[in-house]
Amino acid sequence: MLRFAAAVVTFALVTLGGAAVTATPAAAAGSPPAGCRYFTTDFGQTCYEWEGDDQWVRDLDANGWTTVVEVETNYGKFRECDAPASADGWRECGYDHEEKKCVRFRLVERKGVSTNRISVWSLFYSTSTGNECGFDA
Repeated sequence: MLRFAAAVVTFALVTLGGAAVTATPAAAAGSPPAGCRYFTTDFGQTCYEWEGDDQWVRDLDANGWTTVVEVETNYGKFRECDAPASADGWRECGYDHEEKKCVRFRLVERKGVSTNRISVWSLFYSTSTGNECGFDA
């Protein structure tokens, strides 16, 4: 299937404290497909692949902290995916989101239970089309 590249959007960072939550299992991966919805900060990057419900994440700052993507749906699910350590490529986490719902994400830097940098939340995107949600996903 032909995929269209999504624009990379850089969001402002907000420095906040936060509580750590256990991470979900993830598989090592090559790189995300062209049709992903990218979300980038100066310390990490994530990509939502709506076809397959995969969330990709990578650490861009080998500073001893791990970049984690937090994934939240509009139907009450919250998940996390840790990037490989030391800015060492992409990790792909497979989810099974409900269709015709919405998902958003943000990046967090963690070391153990400590939190360093936290990004703002992305927009909500449809789990069925990958387009921005108007809550009529």
